[in-house]
Amino acid sequence: MDRHQAKPAPGRPRSQQAMEAVLTAVRQLLETSAYKQITMEGIAKAAGVGKPTLYRWWPNVASIVMDAMTKQARQDIGVPDTGSLESDLHLYIGDTCRSLTQGAGSIMRSLMAEAQFDDGFAQIFRESFICSRRETLIALLKRSAARGELPKDADLELLTDLCYGPIWYRLLNGHAPLDEPFVQAITAHIMRG
Repeated sequence: MDRHQAKPAPGRPRSQQAMEAVLTAVRQLLETSAYKQITMEGIAKAAGVGKPTLYRWWPNVASIVMDAMTKQARQDIGVPDTGSLESDLHLYIGDTCRSLTQGAGSIMRSLMAEAQFDDGFAQIFRESFICSRRETLIALLKRSAARGELPKDADLELLTDLCYGPIWYRLLNGHAPLDEPFVQAITAHIMRG
């Protein structure tokens, strides 16, 4: 169970089928409704489960949406292993930017905004979604360091920040696109760093 989810109440074990129905319902609701319009009642109705089921697994809408987005990120953003750091970075950053420009971006902005006003959710968001994405990129960088493409003492945390920082900045400010020239520029800068 993810750390951010409410502990299930004693009794019936979590139904994988019901959980999948909830996450699928949330994705469908987000395709037709703004994040702020999503309610626990609406999710329960769309998923065909009771509200108590939702509250047994998740404390709020933001946590359900975050789980749905985490699942989508795992599906949409692979961990390439081409044998080349430059190629792997280009593919990973490109997939990340494409995911954010094809619908996930507005949802991620909403979750980030939610995290600014709810300290509890902010911690959950960092520990679950942000950490999982960072760990994925750091694993890619470690693999490249093992191949000798990065110095052994490379600061992988900083390289990860240098990758994600510009992406989140453009996503939040909307001042410039998350397009292919941007992906190429980030990749080139990290390769030089």
